[in-house]
Amino acid sequence: MNSINSVNTCGLYLTADDFRSHKLSYEVGCTNSTDKLKINDMFGSSTGYVVVHGQKHSFDKNSTYGYRDCHNKDYRFYDKSSYEILDTAAFFLYYQYRSEELTKGKGLVKVDEHFFSTKANGPIQKLTLDNLKNAFPDNDKFRYALDATFRSDKELMAYDQYLNVYKVKYIYSQSLK
Repeated sequence: MNSINSVNTCGLYLTADDFRSHKLSYEVGCTNSTDKLKINDMFGSSTGYVVVHGQKHSFDKNSTYGYRDCHNKDYRFYDKSSYEILDTAAFFLYYQYRSEELTKGKGLVKVDEHFFSTKANGPIQKLTLDNLKNAFPDNDKFRYALDATFRSDKELMAYDQYLNVYKVKYIYSQSLK
């Protein structure tokens, strides 16, 4: 039931340690039409299920760390929601897509939001300059570099193509030297 995952499998990470060691539980073959992983993200459901070899296993998102999907993307559960894990160096960056209804509109609008946590199982916070400064209050170099580099919260997800790293992650790593 547990094994090292590959691109052709998905499954659950029961704990943060399982995520760190890439240990999937209830591993499902992505090409197997009878097995499946169902997250139940609609309406804030706190449960999901996995069907492996014809047996259905329910799980609670509040006590399960996250999952890997068939596109080889990792997600973390937090407060009944799923967050895509973008980067894990030094601190965690997350992405969440959702639809939001506008008060002066004719339907739902796509909203891309970014979040972070200081450690694998730490609380997830919205990625803002103020939240980053509050999360690392003893790192003066980082706080000053944030002010010098970024003019708005939207700029925090800037990516440096040459270094192959998010700029905020680079600035953080440089502040530790």
